[in-house]
Formats: sequence, structure tokens, C-alpha cells
Amino acid sequence: MTTRGQQRRPPAGFRVIAPDPQVHRDGLIDLVAKVFSGGGYFNMVAECRRGYIDHRPYDWGVSRIGMAGERIVTHFGVWDYMMRIGSARVRTGGIGAVATHPDYRQRGLMARTVEASLAAMRDAGYHFTLLFGIAGFYDRFGYCRAWSDTRHTVATADLPTDRPAGRVRKVRGRLSEAMIALYNRQHAGATGTAVRPVFRGDYHRRWTIHQWLDRGGRLSGYVIVRPHGETLECAEVCGDAEEALRVLGRVGRRERCRDVRLSTVPFDSEVCRRLRRGNCRTETRYQRSGGAMIRTVNLPAALGCMAGELSRRLKGSAMARWRGRVRIADAWDAATLAIDRTRVRVEPPAPSRHAIRGGAEIARLLIGSQPPGEVVAGGDIRLSGAARELVGVLFGPQHPTLSAWDGY
Repeated sequence: MTTRGQQRRPPAGFRVIAPDPQVHRDGLIDLVAKVFSGGGYFNMVAECRRGYIDHRPYDWGVSRIGMAGERIVTHFGVWDYMMRIGSARVRTGGIGAVATHPDYRQRGLMARTVEASLAAMRDAGYHFTLLFGIAGFYDRFGYCRAWSDTRHTVATADLPTDRPAGRVRKVRGRLSEAMIALYNRQHAGATGTAVRPVFRGDYHRRWTIHQWLDRGGRLSGYVIVRPHGETLECAEVCGDAEEALRVLGRVGRRERCRDVRLSTVPFDSEVCRRLRRGNCRTETRYQRSGGAMIRTVNLPAALGCMAGELSRRLKGSAMARWRGRVRIADAWDAATLAIDRTRVRVEPPAPSRHAIRGGAEIARLLIGSQPPGEVVAGGDIRLSGAARELVGVLFGPQHPTLSAWDGY
């Protein structure tokens, strides 16, 4: 009989390596399909090939697999994309398909796989890593809550009943180049969103795109939706807000949905502002662990990418004439923000009486997860000197979110 201690012992010769697409692709897809086969093993294999792993920015160089002999028994997948923080762009490793073969669980193998991938991401020049995970697992690797889900729900009866001005067409599968360009223009400053294109495959078959065109046949806007019971889920809106609400009302009625729910549409978008001026219900779900979770990979490099955005935030603020150096440190790194009025420059860490010191939750400050006072109070972050005033200017709330279309 095997004891519990023996069950937790790593298999002989266990090693963690980067997957080779020529050697490990099929075995990797097989493991992912076995672990995430809620919709059927072969359906998951098809999804991986259609667009989840193939045709997406899956990073074979920093993802990691654990090998027991020639068998893949763990996988920690990384998808490479650029995330917006205001006007800044930071390289982010989106984590997905975290899987351990059932015969090899409870042995600490995933911990070794994760740590190897995090080290590889740092070496490769990543700034952040983000995932959508289960509660109580990823905290041990330095991940903390990234943001809380906020949803706007409106009764279909409260949406406009007049006919959309543009010609509406239903399409499936992929975003056109025009849609990608429109999305990037409209979300240029929306924190948490991805800079597109993120992937080119035909993966999102459960979602439908309804686009509308102007009189010249050019794209004016679109919504991405799917019926879920009596609710029409809306993951994304681009284009004029009033026209979008007309289209959502039309689709909701045709699908016989009682409500329309905007789930991953930015809180500060014009369509959400428009809903809050009328009849709607806004719900925010907070959870300490699980859901969207974030971790810095390289704090100094991340701040370097954000320097221009931080300078922009200082302009017109009460601290616009301040000069000095602020030390900022998380659980792994430290850096200095050299501020000369409204110009921010990132320098190597140096002692300063103006400091922001904390652990993993410094990442939440950087993306504006919540008002900075709440992040500081809940994350054991310590402020000294002028940092007490600067934190509210540099790291104000951003309402970050990532479209379900870009999820991994």
C-alpha cells in the first residue's frame, strides 16, 4: 500500500522544461483536453487547435511543462500580449491551461513548474503576469486580486425600440481588421484591455458579432453577445453608445431575453455611462482570492513603461510642482521614481524618506485596481513622506478589465 508521504514524492527524474512545438504540441493538447474536458475531450482538442493554443500568442519559450520520463504531467501556459495601463503599454503574460495529470497531483510538481515559468518570463522581458483562477491556489506564487467583476444589467424593455440607423449584419468567428482598428482607437486609454491583435484563430464560436455599417458600407460599430438563459451576455461594445443600445435591444428581443448584461465592458466606457443615466443595475463582486489575479514580474521595467503615463497624471494635479525621489518596492524588486515637477524618470533603487513599500499588492496600485487608499489599507502597504500625497495622483483608480474575447 502507498502512504500519503509516498504519494507526494516527485516521480524519479521529474524535470521542468520549455515545450517544443515540434515535439510536445500534441502531448500538451492531450493533457489540456483531459483536464479541461467539461465540454468533451475531442471538443477541447479541436478548440486548442482552432485557436486556443494554435493561432494565438502562446509563448513556447516561457511556458513550462513538467516531464515524468517522456510523459507531460504538468503545464503552465503563457500567452504574450500588451496590456494597457492608461496610455502605457506593458508586456503581460496571460496564464491559462494550468494542468496537472490526475495521477501526479499532490506532489508539488505544479509549484516547480510555475516558479520555472515565472523566472523565464522575467528573463524574457515580461512586466506583469495575469490570470483568471481558482481561489486559494495562486496566492502562494505572489498573485493577488487584480480587479473585481462589475456588470451592468438592463431590462430589454428599457432599451431603445427605434430601428438602428446603420445596416446591421451578424457575423461569427473572427474580428475583421476594421474591428481591430476600431477597438484599439476606442480603448486606447482603458486600463486592463489588450492591444490587438491578440490572436487570429476561430476560437470564440459561442459568441456572435453584430456589426453595423454606414451608408458607404464602412464599419461604424459592433457588439459581441451570446444568449445565456433569459439574459443576453454582452462582452464588448464598439461604436456610438446610442446605436449600440439600439442594436442590443433589437438582438435581445429577437433572442427573447429578459435582460441584457454587459460583463467585460469598461466601467468608464460611454455605453456604461449612458446606462447609469437611465434604468440599470450595477453589481460588483469582490473576492480576496481567485478570479482576475495579477503579479509583477519586473517592477522597475514596468515602471519604466509607465513613466510617460505617470508624468501625464501629475500634470494639473496638486503635486505638479513637486520635485524629489520616491522609492517604491514590492516583494521582489525596488526602484526609484525621480520626479521633476511633471516629469517622471525611473532610476535604480536608492534610499529616500519618500517611499511606497509593500508586497505583492503593489501590482494592484500600478493598475489602479481600486482607490489607492483601499489598496494601501488592505495590502499592508506603507507610505512615508510625500508618498502619502503622491500615491493618490500617480495611482488613482482605473476600473481595469479585460474583454472576454481576449481571455485565455
